[in-house]
Amino acid sequence: NTMQPESLQFIIDELTQQDGSVVRAAKHRFGSRILRHLLKVCPPHQFSKIAASLLEQAEKLACHSFGNLVLQCLMKFGTERHRYQLARCVEQSLTSICRLGFGGAFIETTMTYAASEDQLWIARACAQDAKVMLALSKTKLGHKGALLVLDTLQGEERRRACANLTQHLENLRSSTCGAHVVQFLEKECDGSCL
Repeated sequence: NTMQPESLQFIIDELTQQDGSVVRAAKHRFGSRILRHLLKVCPPHQFSKIAASLLEQAEKLACHSFGNLVLQCLMKFGTERHRYQLARCVEQSLTSICRLGFGGAFIETTMTYAASEDQLWIARACAQDAKVMLALSKTKLGHKGALLVLDTLQGEERRRACANLTQHLENLRSSTCGAHVVQFLEKECDGSCL
């Protein structure tokens, strides 16, 4: 038995009453769970103030162990505009988001739920930075995002991204998650880049 969205309004009111409360909650182990629940069960118009606070600090939250989970929920349950703004955040802040292992999960979620044109922009941004692609490819939370990036790219852009990664085959093979990316490279490149 879950509470109806209208019965959760008092929590939203309390969180949005004081500046910074939403972001503090997003960074807290239990506060992030409350926010994720609100984003899942309430309609977007009801959590619009929460979304605005999250989007203002999206780059910092994307790099936070609990904050990125809240942003993933906003990506899944928010409006098209929320998804667009989060996609821009990923595109512009890729290096700082990927610096930490859990950033890869946020990139995967963004690549999954963003509009197709935003997916392409994010994929291009990832592919331009060989260090980002290598880091994503080797982590448990990032390798699926790396595969989505490679799958989104087409033609010469995909060939270039594959060629950049094939320079690090031994490094990729040394990690379980990187081995999945190597399998993709072997299949998609037909050995031409290997």
